[in-house]
Amino acid sequence: MLEVMKFAPVSIFVLLAPGIAFAQPLPGDAVAGKVLAMRSCAGCHAVAQEQNQPASDGVPAFLTLARDPAVSERHLRTHLQTPHARMPSVPLSRREIEDVISYILSMRLAN
Repeated sequence: MLEVMKFAPVSIFVLLAPGIAFAQPLPGDAVAGKVLAMRSCAGCHAVAQEQNQPASDGVPAFLTLARDPAVSERHLRTHLQTPHARMPSVPLSRREIEDVISYILSMRLAN
């Protein structure tokens, strides 16, 4: 009996480890991110799943970004912090960036 108990913690870890690796928490508040995106991003992007297409041609929908396996938390953060030609200057705090990232990534988890 003592021999079995010695391996029990290892067995539990082995069974749970795969889920732990993939269950990473989102960096911010996805609900606040959606509210912010609807207010600040919806002029160009389709930000909600129920929107059929972006307001501007060639601008990715948030759901498209969420479904793209190459789009990571780091990718989104870099993109939101770096000025680029097609995106207007939308000053976001660090917290707001985390919230928008969480909203986009939550769309990935929901689909």
